[in-house]
Amino acid sequence: MIWLMVAIMFAGSAFTLCCAIYGILKLREDPLEIYERKALICAAGVPALNAAAMLAQNERTALILFGLYNICETCTALCLLLFIRRYMGITRSLGKFKRLIYIAAAIDAVMMLINPFFSFLFKVEPYYDKFGSVFYRSSHMMPSYYYHAALTTLIIIAILAMLLRRMIIAPKAYVIKYSSVFLSLAAIAAIGTIYICLDLKFDYSLMLYPLVVFLIFYFSLIYVPRGLMERLMFFTVANMKDGIVCIDIDSKIVHANKAARDFCEADIDIQTLDNQVRKWLIENIEPNISVHVWETKRRIDGQKHYFTIEYHRIYDSSVKYLGCFFLIHDRTEEYIKYTAEKYKATHDMLTGLYNKECFCECVRDRLNNDTETGYYIIVTDVKNFKIVNDVFGVEAGDRLLKKISDITAQLGGSDCIYGRLTGDRFSICMPKSRFSEEELLETYSAVDSFLETAAFKTHIHIGVYEVTDRSLRVSVMCDHANLAIKKIKDSYRSFVAYYDSELRENFINEHKVISEFEKAIADDQFQPYIQPQIASNGNIMGGESLVRWVHPKEGMIPPDKFIKLFEQTGLISRLDKLMWEHACIQLKRWTEMGFTESYLSVNISQKDFYLLDVYNTMIELVNKYDISPKRLHLEITETAIMDNPQAQLELIAKLRNCGFIVEIDDFGSGYSSLNMLKEIEADVLKIDMGFLKKSDHQQKSQVILKMIIGLAKSLEMEVITEGVETLDQVKFLEEYGCDIYQGYYFAKPMTVNEFETTFLNKRFRI
Repeated sequence: MIWLMVAIMFAGSAFTLCCAIYGILKLREDPLEIYERKALICAAGVPALNAAAMLAQNERTALILFGLYNICETCTALCLLLFIRRYMGITRSLGKFKRLIYIAAAIDAVMMLINPFFSFLFKVEPYYDKFGSVFYRSSHMMPSYYYHAALTTLIIIAILAMLLRRMIIAPKAYVIKYSSVFLSLAAIAAIGTIYICLDLKFDYSLMLYPLVVFLIFYFSLIYVPRGLMERLMFFTVANMKDGIVCIDIDSKIVHANKAARDFCEADIDIQTLDNQVRKWLIENIEPNISVHVWETKRRIDGQKHYFTIEYHRIYDSSVKYLGCFFLIHDRTEEYIKYTAEKYKATHDMLTGLYNKECFCECVRDRLNNDTETGYYIIVTDVKNFKIVNDVFGVEAGDRLLKKISDITAQLGGSDCIYGRLTGDRFSICMPKSRFSEEELLETYSAVDSFLETAAFKTHIHIGVYEVTDRSLRVSVMCDHANLAIKKIKDSYRSFVAYYDSELRENFINEHKVISEFEKAIADDQFQPYIQPQIASNGNIMGGESLVRWVHPKEGMIPPDKFIKLFEQTGLISRLDKLMWEHACIQLKRWTEMGFTESYLSVNISQKDFYLLDVYNTMIELVNKYDISPKRLHLEITETAIMDNPQAQLELIAKLRNCGFIVEIDDFGSGYSSLNMLKEIEADVLKIDMGFLKKSDHQQKSQVILKMIIGLAKSLEMEVITEGVETLDQVKFLEEYGCDIYQGYYFAKPMTVNEFETTFLNKRFRI
């Protein structure tokens, strides 16, 4: 009997190891396999060591083997605990509890290893069978041995508690997955407890190890996953939103879920489903094709639905045909979302017209596909649209834009492409045969009185580009039409302008000028020229510093070709700052030459007040070059001051307090305000050359000029008159009391060297 028990234990160990090897070879992809493998290897050692201890040749060897058996038993319990946690999908860490268990297991192992020398845990005694064979058994369990028993018992109880809890809350389909392991472990725990409590001769639970191992291994890694897979697949297919129809090798339907039956309206008559499948096979599936996808539409409950049908053939491992299935995907929601997103991506949300990107794409397709028809690109712009938003509100502005979009759609009709480019700009691609300037103006005149107020009229400016070069990007064509609008930007009525070669040339030249600015700055192409200023007594103490662009290829570029462009783009501030520094450098040089009273006038443009810190810049420059501020005269136009009078007047006062001479430049060139002259604390009044030009009202000009000079004198301001071209002009200016003259009669702007040689600190005989 004992020999049979020993043989069963060794066989059980071998069987357990075989299960572990099978798992390594066949179930390596299962994430549970590595955890169960560790448990199986430890479990294989438990009966093997116990059987070896029973067959030991002496007492000391038996004690050692029984100690190793107990260590292996603890390790098996620990590995089972980790396996069961993973088996139930528990991924959170045990934390400090895991460390305590390992420490307790280590203490238990140390106790078992030293027990053969002190016998403080248990002893062994021989046992003789009826044939006289001797076997060893553990006996005389000391109180300290129950530390080991308690440790393994607590671990097993924890395992059983986790399994029992999961069995209670899990669906019925999962009960066998947990109950098989629970019952197997409970049986071993029960027999082991009986062995300890009744002090039996041998632990008969060890003979159950092969059975328990097999049950745990089979139900956790083989049977249960496959069984659950079948159930999960069944419930998944049955409840999936997509319809699926499975067909065997004989073309018979073996399964169709509810979604598939709903699609074929086969809830009442299953034959409807069969007829649909046969129709698909005949009309859509070619012989021997493995995969095929197509789209279809169908009305269900009165609503149009969009479907994708997929056909797949199924083969076994030997590539033999097993059957096929149809997957029916209802993409109605996707289609609706896609349609909505596409609409958002291609249409303007406020007006419902094409947005710029879609408009350009559609026009490009039209031009590519219809090469025989000539087309115009028309762009509209609302004059002073910003005022509409600021004065009447954004809602009024939106209503105006919707009105214009309605007019644009009405004008375009079915043979035109139209859209909203941006802001208040709309565009139409119209065949030349449809184009009529009168119709354009008449149609868009409907918005003239849109705001229903006599105080503000809405006007539409229209730019037209004839498509002559179809290789251009459509966005560039729109830019050309928009560029034509710039020709009429100051018109306060609806107007049509056309893009032409001259406009194009000017546009190209402007961009060329702007694009060369950085290189011109780097190469020092902007040079200061000086126009002398002659006092009434003939003395020449200085002049006005004017910028000239000396281009390496094109020579001298006139200021009117670049100054206005730089003002529009804001580049003027960088240029002005450069000219200010050139003036300071020159004044420093004149100081070193002994001309300590000479001066230069520099211009401060309107943009400088917004893009530069004028005050600090001027202070830094005069300090850097160690010159007196009074030698740097600052010319400021009245327009620049009127734009933000309070801030600019404060700035002028600060500059004058520091010693700078402030000149009001171009007085009389615009809408000069005597009230503003009252507010400005300036040193010099510089009268615009327009008063000296010949006109039909020459006498009136002279009267006004005399009055202005007298007014300036009364305000204790020095007077400079520019644009002096004749001796007669010099004489009556002298008669009226003008202090300083500037103009071509004396000299044109010249290089610094020419000025120093000919005029600086010289006298001019008037």
